[in-house]
Amino acid sequence: MIVGCADTDAYVVLPADGAALLRQLQAGATEDEAADWYAAQYGESVDVAEFVTALRDLDLVRDSDEAGTPPEPVRWQGLGRALFSPAAWVLYGMLVLAAVVACVADPYFAPRREHVFFSDYLVLIELTVFLGQIPLTLLHELFHVLAGRRLGLRSRVRLSQRLYFVVFETVLDGLVVVPRRKRYLPMLAGLIADTLVVATLTLVAWTTRHPDGALTLLGGICLALAFTTLPRMAWQFYFFLRTDLYHLVCTVLGCNDLHTTARGILLNRANELLGRRDRLVDEEQWHPRDRQVARWYTPLVVVGYAWSLAVLAVLILPVAWEFLGGAVRRALLGAAQTSAQQWDSAILLALTVAQLVLAGALAVRERRRARRSRPADPSTKQGDPR
Repeated sequence: MIVGCADTDAYVVLPADGAALLRQLQAGATEDEAADWYAAQYGESVDVAEFVTALRDLDLVRDSDEAGTPPEPVRWQGLGRALFSPAAWVLYGMLVLAAVVACVADPYFAPRREHVFFSDYLVLIELTVFLGQIPLTLLHELFHVLAGRRLGLRSRVRLSQRLYFVVFETVLDGLVVVPRRKRYLPMLAGLIADTLVVATLTLVAWTTRHPDGALTLLGGICLALAFTTLPRMAWQFYFFLRTDLYHLVCTVLGCNDLHTTARGILLNRANELLGRRDRLVDEEQWHPRDRQVARWYTPLVVVGYAWSLAVLAVLILPVAWEFLGGAVRRALLGAAQTSAQQWDSAILLALTVAQLVLAGALAVRERRRARRSRPADPSTKQGDPR
């Protein structure tokens, strides 16, 4: 059972008897009374003083002189409430509806791959999309943060690293002590932000077009950013990556660690098919609810991998092929009409190759580091990395 304090943003997982003991202390029982209750209830003794000391170290206990002190108010709580107020929802609905009407009136403004190529200079496209998506990604995370702040949670955005990318990551630990029905909006807030971003960019492009209907440079940039937001939205459906929608599903179904359970079941089935029965893991160790839901979630993981490959084939690879293919033709095959186009394509190829070389170098370094960290005794068992 997870217990915690939203005021200090401190949380801990306790067994059922530990949580029951904590409730006794919260009800006003002294340490001796709580110890006697525990002994009568569970037939064994417990060091309540040590238990309380551990809770204090975790910042889960307030001293008596602090009991009457109100907690420090959460900043931006009012902004969070305004951002998700009934009036705001009406405005959001009108914004999305207006974007849909614009796309129906002129289907060209509906997202399509061609929107990425708003300029003849490929480096300009790459830098615009890369730099433009940074604030849009941050906005996605800020919607998560403010949806949590409106509930009084000390949610925040932090910089994190995945491979050699610097990414934004929202900390919403306080959701574990919030009633389940109130957790859904903070989890979905990022997708809501992405939807509003696509709608807004589409409307800006539509309203700034030339009298003859041609796009302005601003309009072209907006449509490029709107289209490149869609893969980020599609990524949320990759449940096996534990995205926002994965946590939403787990919350709705009351699961504990569904992904780990599903992965273990997949490994067990694969080992059974390969006749490796000595590698089977006891499935009773997982939570009963996780095992129950994993019956349909496990196939969904496989579907998720298929979905990710489909997005790769339909969205990412065609754009990359056109993007890099055009650069190769201009830089190496004489298709450039000017020297500026040739240099533009050459710089783009150099940047792309540099990223691939860096990724390969980091992968080799991590493999060598893992190899050096292996124990010398081959009989030593390796633990599950998760």
